[in-house]
Amino acid sequence: MTQQEKIELLEELFEADVGTITPELKLSQLAWVEELFEADVGTITPELKLSQLAWDSMAMLSLIALVNEKFGKRLNGAHIRAFESIQDILNVME
Repeated sequence: MTQQEKIELLEELFEADVGTITPELKLSQLAWVEELFEADVGTITPELKLSQLAWDSMAMLSLIALVNEKFGKRLNGAHIRAFESIQDILNVME
């Protein structure tokens, strides 16, 4: 399977808009999370618990908007309430 075929499969699987999933996407996911939490570069790791951050309603709404805009995916309250770590956020971005 070619890289383009994999991308098309991911777009279909996640019902993402065509062109929103790119090979470079994974590299920038953590940077987007750092921006979301207004954290310094390199301070956010996948293992970090959300309880250690400003994980409030504003951050949750910002995450919903980010995932919708960058990944063409929709999150709901049940998804958000289930998140415990940065890795949970990264998983939904894949």
